[in-house]
Amino acid sequence: MQEQDPLYQVGNLSDETLRKLEASGLRMTVQRRHIIEILMKSQFTSPKELWYEAKEFVPDLGIATVYRLINRLEQIGVLSKQRNLGMRPQVPELGTISDGRGKKLAYGAELQLAELVRLGLVSRGILGSHNAIQLSLNGNKINVTIIR
Repeated sequence: MQEQDPLYQVGNLSDETLRKLEASGLRMTVQRRHIIEILMKSQFTSPKELWYEAKEFVPDLGIATVYRLINRLEQIGVLSKQRNLGMRPQVPELGTISDGRGKKLAYGAELQLAELVRLGLVSRGILGSHNAIQLSLNGNKINVTIIR
């Protein structure tokens, strides 16, 4: 997965993501839909830039609405705030590996979560050995996208 510039950008806001937003108690208003549409099409370095752009379509939009929506997108795992760097889609990484007693096992920096998942899917016959995958987080679930 290629690194993106540190801008406000949402990856794929699928119907599932919109359902999760609604299930989390967020009513999908016209204002919020416009903000999401703009997030999907553009890149921003701050919520204020997003607010200025969205105000062209929804003149009575308050900046607090923009911040609340950004926070909710982060809560459901669509966005991840990077301190003073904007937001990026969350990509899961391999954390620690430990034994049953809690002792951390060394595994080397070359071990990547996406490759472990890909190899597991290949060994189960779900993927061919030539397939590549991309991982993303949606809430507490890891989504696997076959990219070739």
